[in-house]
Amino acid sequence: MVSITNVRVDGPSGDPSFGRMLWRGMTRRCPRCGTGKLFSRWFGMVERCPGCGYRFQREEGFQLGGYVINFGVTEGLVCLVVAGYIVAASANPDVPIWPVVVGGFLAAVVTPIAFFPFSRTIWAAIDLALTPLDVVEQAEAETAMASKMHEAAHPPPSSGVPERKDPPD
Repeated sequence: MVSITNVRVDGPSGDPSFGRMLWRGMTRRCPRCGTGKLFSRWFGMVERCPGCGYRFQREEGFQLGGYVINFGVTEGLVCLVVAGYIVAASANPDVPIWPVVVGGFLAAVVTPIAFFPFSRTIWAAIDLALTPLDVVEQAEAETAMASKMHEAAHPPPSSGVPERKDPPD
């Protein structure tokens, strides 16, 4: 049996506390072990944590929660822009509207793009806190890590002979 020694634990159950998982999610780290490098590109999240083997897509449609978090943050910023205009316009009716339109547009377009990876890892932290790994998911994570360690220790042999390429038909 392979044991994951780099998974930091806080509570008696072996899982980190909710606060620690949420903080890790807010810093784009694995909520389970705190490992970074979870994104291959800005929008491309890896399938499993490179540190503990945790599979981020736990079920079909799993990341819908991340999209909801992203939507909520975006709409919150747009509402702040509009509320700021309402306060300013109530004090001075001659306040121009174009700064609000530009600010609202930027909040509505830039925020979901900039906040995307954070929303994915925050959602993973919330979900992991609400639904801890079951025995099967824990075994899958340990198997994935054992496989990764085995591949690192035993790279595929190379014969030194170049591969034969068949001529095109």
